Amino acid sequence: MQVNLSQPRPLPDRTATDLGGPHPAGRVGMVSGGTPQALRLHPIAPDAPVPVYRPYLASEVQDAARGALEAGWLGMGKLTRNFEEALEAYLGLDGRHVVSANSCTEAIHIAARLIGLKPGDEVICPSFTYVAGHQAISRTGADVVFCDVEDRHLSIDPDRVAELITDRTRAILAVDYLGLPCRLEEIMAIARAHGLRVIEDAAHAFGSHGASGRVGSFGDITCFSFGPVKTITTLEGGAVVTPNAGDVQVLHELRHLGIDADTDARYRNQRNWEFDVVRQGYRCHLGSVPAAIGLAQMALVDEFIANRQQYCRFYDEAFRDLDGVQLFETDWEGVAPYIYVIRVSANVRADLIEHLKRLGIATGIHFLGAHGFSFYKDCRRGDLSVTDRVTQQVLTLPLHPYMDESTLARVADGVRSFFTGSAAVPAARINAG
Repeated sequence: MQVNLSQPRPLPDRTATDLGGPHPAGRVGMVSGGTPQALRLHPIAPDAPVPVYRPYLASEVQDAARGALEAGWLGMGKLTRNFEEALEAYLGLDGRHVVSANSCTEAIHIAARLIGLKPGDEVICPSFTYVAGHQAISRTGADVVFCDVEDRHLSIDPDRVAELITDRTRAILAVDYLGLPCRLEEIMAIARAHGLRVIEDAAHAFGSHGASGRVGSFGDITCFSFGPVKTITTLEGGAVVTPNAGDVQVLHELRHLGIDADTDARYRNQRNWEFDVVRQGYRCHLGSVPAAIGLAQMALVDEFIANRQQYCRFYDEAFRDLDGVQLFETDWEGVAPYIYVIRVSANVRADLIEHLKRLGIATGIHFLGAHGFSFYKDCRRGDLSVTDRVTQQVLTLPLHPYMDESTLARVADGVRSFFTGSAAVPAARINAG
């Protein structure tokens, strides 16, 4: 299968670090002015397994981590604040504020504590998402109420949300799926009408644009993930974005043991030895080494997003003519894809997984329905017919930064060969640029 990954949208000017040398199949990506950009990562060998995820941890990332280690201030410090400021600048926040955490799960947890969730409260959540969000909510003692997703982008369905609101409802957990923003404006309108708070779980959508702007720049509270396999990584990490300046101090206290007067000193790589403990707090701050890695990743985030968009378009073109494969309705413009997912019939998914496994191609399933887990089986729920269907259909294919062309072709050929008995792609569909 031939591959042409020409990129009509130029990337920002950056100096490419060629870690692997030019690949025999060609080069991936473009820089400003149309100059080919060398692969930043070693290509995957034809006989090596293709992982679902492959984080970018090359020389500049390692140098950043080494610099933080050599500086000797390992805990929350100046680099932590620098990373938060970099996030605020990138997201284009106007009157909104970032507080980092050591995971998105903890970001959602302290956001839930911030808005006062407690036993007896209910939070409407999609069942179709990773259980981390549900766990963050249930840690507060609040009850999770499961809501169905809409079929188009598999995010929480605002119409189904409205049907589940009771006098115990305090909040809605709105989740963005695979980088596609949820219908947040509609959810916010419902929340305002009923006096509810909204926590947007944007673990999949860092860098995506919704109808009202970049995700995180509007709405109520937004939480991001910078985990090991996300679009950018701090190894483990997350952040809360709040529109209220008064929330920042509370979030600082929640993430660091309820201490009232230590964060500003730590942001200067100092310690404050006189403080009070004013609330129940937790220990979920972001250290200096993860923050340094995050800053190095932020310098490349536009490239990460641009080549992921490019690869998603290539996959779409490779699979568009296949009977039995359903693609998401998007051209990926304005979307920062975290994963690439296809939908197939439930009665062939296991066979497709095994077929790709024999070819050395890993796959994933995002997600199972949380209402099927033992811990959550008794939670109140609405009709979950879409969730029950799509959990049997979705299949995640490999997607990561700086994929080489032969690996992309290998994945596409593997899927095509299962459905057609042949890897050949019609000539008109080869160029996904």
